[in-house]
Amino acid sequence: LLLALSVMLFGDAAWPWQLAQCLCGAATCGFVLVTARRYARRGGALAASALCAVHPTLILYTARPMTETAYVLLVVLFVIALTASPPRPRSAGGLWGAQWLLRSTAGVHLVAILPLVVRYGRRTAVAIVLPGVLVLAPWVVWNVWTFGTPHLFSARGGITLYHGIYISQHVSWTHPTGDLNQEAELTLWHALEQRGVSRNAGIVERDAAAGQIARQWITAHPAEALRLWLRNLLLTWYLTRSPLSMLVHFVLHAVLLLAASVGTIRLWRRQPAARDLVVVAVSLIGVYTALHAVVQPAVRYILPVVPVAALLAAGASAKRQS
Repeated sequence: LLLALSVMLFGDAAWPWQLAQCLCGAATCGFVLVTARRYARRGGALAASALCAVHPTLILYTARPMTETAYVLLVVLFVIALTASPPRPRSAGGLWGAQWLLRSTAGVHLVAILPLVVRYGRRTAVAIVLPGVLVLAPWVVWNVWTFGTPHLFSARGGITLYHGIYISQHVSWTHPTGDLNQEAELTLWHALEQRGVSRNAGIVERDAAAGQIARQWITAHPAEALRLWLRNLLLTWYLTRSPLSMLVHFVLHAVLLLAASVGTIRLWRRQPAARDLVVVAVSLIGVYTALHAVVQPAVRYILPVVPVAALLAAGASAKRQS
């Protein structure tokens, strides 16, 4: 809808939606700054915001017609709504629904919602889930009416898992992805043809067959799959297409995660009012890292939690709460 609106108003020109995404990226940096300033010193908050402003992959995707930039902004707003004092569950629920319209990985945000539900009670769960359902409802009804399925989850889950296994097998701690995505797609086409799946088959049929191939390999090689997934817990934070980019992201994210670890400890000890932020942020960082270590390792897929980690990193300069 966002891209369609741009085309309707400005034609095929790319600059309008690119400008809109630049504004979304700038807003993300601003919200990180304002939120971090609540519990961190000015320098720490500025450093967290600056990291988001100069992050090379966050900048890269503002120029591409993809979901990353808008999704990252919605994730930051979602975290702010959940951890406000007092929490704003209705706003968080509406944002959750909007995220799900962009990417089905929003479903894993349940891990960040559950601790607050346990703390504040069942009414909080209703206050979060109901607005999300209302946002999703028109699109679910339309999809069921048009396609016979709600389409709440990715139609390429099996293909993505196959690609992830292929890429995991061909990269290393220092070997980038390069053109492995293209190679994985070509290899998948060959594997599907061997199974009698036509190149003209629909996405649902191809995805189901790809998922079956991937799961069969995991079942036949459980120890190898586990080894790759454990390695990917770190690798996914700096795996990119080129050696130089891998080095840049390794240094950048090593500093970020180290500062976030220190900030987590200090916020928990010095700022009891920020403990909701710690729980939500750590939950999101953990689930995104674990999910994409299994499904498909790459820096691109952990982008939504980079600003969240920056919020924790600002906590390294947290003052003791009076």
